Amino acid sequence: MTCANSIASLEGFVLCHSIAGGTGSGMGSYLLERLNDHFPKKLVQTYSVFPNWDHSQSDVVVQPYNSVLTLKRLTLNADAVVVLDNTSLNRIAVDRLRIENPTVDQLNSLVATIMAASTTTLRYPSYMNNDLIG
Repeated sequence: MTCANSIASLEGFVLCHSIAGGTGSGMGSYLLERLNDHFPKKLVQTYSVFPNWDHSQSDVVVQPYNSVLTLKRLTLNADAVVVLDNTSLNRIAVDRLRIENPTVDQLNSLVATIMAASTTTLRYPSYMNNDLIG
């Protein structure tokens, strides 16, 4: 938080996390809440990976509980939430990218591509609005 206080033109924060498991939902929600408390006027955008809703594919017993609690914190503390559905990410990897059994690294690469594509206008100068504030 100290480093963020010293930045001259800080516009906001981007958080990438999963909402199903312990660290992504618990620590991610806590970090989101703390950012909102310390920087109430800064924008916070999240890229939130939502779990598979097929319970046979779930490896976390408390996944629905974690998801509901994280959704509550997202609605209270995030200005923009980009929803990334884990089932859809797997389907894109299999159907479009022709990967039979996508690994976590391959799915993370897909998420990184989505993040890069959606923030291009903020990172490169153009005639379009070039900041988060508008």
